[in-house]
Amino acid sequence: MKGLVVAANRLPVELSADGRLNPSPGGLASALSSVTAAGTQWVGWAGPEAARPKPFDHGDLRLHPVFLSPDEVDRYYRGFSNAVLWPLFHGRLRRVELNRAWWNSYRVVNRRFASAVAQIAPLGGTVWVHDYHLLLAPAMIREKRPDLRIGLFLHIPFPNAQLFAMLPWRREVIKGMLGADVVGFQVPDDVTNFLAAAKRLVDPRMVGRTLFDGSHSVDVDAFPISVDFTHWDELGEGAASAALANRQELAVESVLLGIDRLDYTKGISQRLRAFGELLDQGLLDTEQCAFVQVAVPSRSDVAAYEDERDEVEQLVDRINVKHRRRNGSVPVRYIDYSLDEVQMAAWFRAADALVVTSLADGMNLVAKEFVAARGDLDGALILSEFAGAAQDLDGALIVNPYDIEDIKQAVLQAIQMPVAERAARLRTMRAAVQHNDVHRWARTFLTRLQSSASTRTDDLVLRPGGGDLATRRDLANRRGLDPKLVETIPS
Repeated sequence: MKGLVVAANRLPVELSADGRLNPSPGGLASALSSVTAAGTQWVGWAGPEAARPKPFDHGDLRLHPVFLSPDEVDRYYRGFSNAVLWPLFHGRLRRVELNRAWWNSYRVVNRRFASAVAQIAPLGGTVWVHDYHLLLAPAMIREKRPDLRIGLFLHIPFPNAQLFAMLPWRREVIKGMLGADVVGFQVPDDVTNFLAAAKRLVDPRMVGRTLFDGSHSVDVDAFPISVDFTHWDELGEGAASAALANRQELAVESVLLGIDRLDYTKGISQRLRAFGELLDQGLLDTEQCAFVQVAVPSRSDVAAYEDERDEVEQLVDRINVKHRRRNGSVPVRYIDYSLDEVQMAAWFRAADALVVTSLADGMNLVAKEFVAARGDLDGALILSEFAGAAQDLDGALIVNPYDIEDIKQAVLQAIQMPVAERAARLRTMRAAVQHNDVHRWARTFLTRLQSSASTRTDDLVLRPGGGDLATRRDLANRRGLDPKLVETIPS
């Protein structure tokens, strides 16, 4: 779509000290590929080695780097974003790290992002803000550029109103989010939680899922994100021989798989405990089963992540020492580095079951990637009820990740599942992912944003077709906007 500005914590590429471009963590650029036409602009951080780069082109995208000092990376990113908001929103706040310096840095950086957007967005354009790093930005952008349509999508869960209320700056965060025309979440539960928090903290006028915040309306809804089905289907088909090689190397009858970032919200230790107990009880044969756990290090400079890594590695060692096979091999293969998509597809096709035991998860796209890659219809999915994907994938074996016995029963059911039942379950899930793929998600959100009704007459005048040139010039003057900008949009 033309005139789109994306604002996210990171640009789609990182700039190294020697000027090389490397893909950034996460798949947001891929997710937006079907809606980012030539001329789309992207505002974000270019990485820790980027210094102060100027805007540059990358494919069809015009990238606008936002500078973050080392102190801001520590306070805004590692501090407030990942040591306060991330655990709070996942219901895993171990220590109350409510640091006022972190909050002040978060505000400063959000305002810097908002200023960057305001400077480059075309008059009457569309801005799509992404995720918890920039929750204040929508209101800040609206303050500077009321002519823009602003969307916000939260990729992680939104907590219930009581938990969210622990945050001292709760009203400021809600008001920041309400600066958007459309606020999107992964699942309906998140919508309910947000509406309850907004009602409790700022008490806007509400009609259903529409909130009226001062001079504009805010449409709040669920837009479940997905994956590129065709891409992962093709990867799966191409990985058949590599998958066979993986199974031959393991030399067992049953292969269980987990692929996650090494994060305390992913429930990795819960699934490993379940697997270990099944071996202890003789319900699984050490000689005939294997658990492959990919745990990609993440935020290793945050103490809680170091604790999680230690716990997971100790569990792996304990299981492998206790259940070492006669030939000296071990039942848990632990992979602590990132795999590319081809390698992931090979493991997806090699596994008898993917085990997802997230304690809280906005969606969990690994589950959907697995489903899309299994065109052979010969795999089972064990899925936490607290992952957003559980509401999309009818056919998964749903478990309570806090209940080790529940996980154990699901593992046994997956391994013993008849071939016909596996195929039927996967066929249902694949149809759902194929129909609601990532491109449909992006188009659906932006279509809603384009059609969102503003109650502010002035905003309508400043949008395409909203009034004659003289009226728009006068209004732009009164709003403090550059009157020359109004000449770029048709009457």
